[in-house]
Amino acid sequence: MRAPTPVIIMPNVCIMKFGGNTLANKQKLLLAAQLIKSRWDKGLVPVVVASANGNLTDVLLDHAFSIAPNPDKRELDMLITTGERVSVALLSIALRALGVPSVSLTGSQIGLVTTATHNGADILTLKGDRLAREIEKGHVPIVAGFQGIGEDKEITTLKRGGSDVSAVFLAYKLGAGHVEMVKDVDGVYSDDPNKNQRAQRYEVLDFDEMYKLALNGASVLHPDAVRLAKEKGVEIRIVYYQTGQTGTVIK
Repeated sequence: MRAPTPVIIMPNVCIMKFGGNTLANKQKLLLAAQLIKSRWDKGLVPVVVASANGNLTDVLLDHAFSIAPNPDKRELDMLITTGERVSVALLSIALRALGVPSVSLTGSQIGLVTTATHNGADILTLKGDRLAREIEKGHVPIVAGFQGIGEDKEITTLKRGGSDVSAVFLAYKLGAGHVEMVKDVDGVYSDDPNKNQRAQRYEVLDFDEMYKLALNGASVLHPDAVRLAKEKGVEIRIVYYQTGQTGTVIK
């Protein structure tokens, strides 16, 4: 059995995860940068996890499957991990333009070690101190979610929605206590508010309630992220990207 790796306690760390819809265009990306800067201005240390912007992952997959009916899984991982690299690089460029010293990093660069499985790996550990060193330099790390490096040194991806899992795991490893999931919705609802005007927004949910909602199709969070958050004791806050305000707390 693999020995558990110690938690790295970093003071004032604020883990922020941005979903693909919140980075879908230039205006949203600049809004994300402003939200990160607002946390930085308050003396917090943002560690950002970003998904591929918009539907870029689907576009890349469509390209691959138009070329071959059954693309090699290793090559698919090499291809689709570029989506998150686009997001983190652009977000870091936007932050530097605002005067925030940021650095974009891939999953392999921060040492996020996974199983050797392609297209659905599981996180094993965070190896090395790259994140801690960047924070100590005063940098805001912008980390590519959904990806890591396998035990065999190959680039890997987690399951779809795996950026949520990446964020929860980093919150646990850095001793953050909670993670802000920045979404294009202002919280978790009892039903789809676009279809049911009577849908109620939950202010607080426990992990088990959220897990059931996620399994039943609530796309606001990946079920694996909720399960990991419960296991590691990491509170999840659903934050609306336009206001930076918390709509629902899962704990």
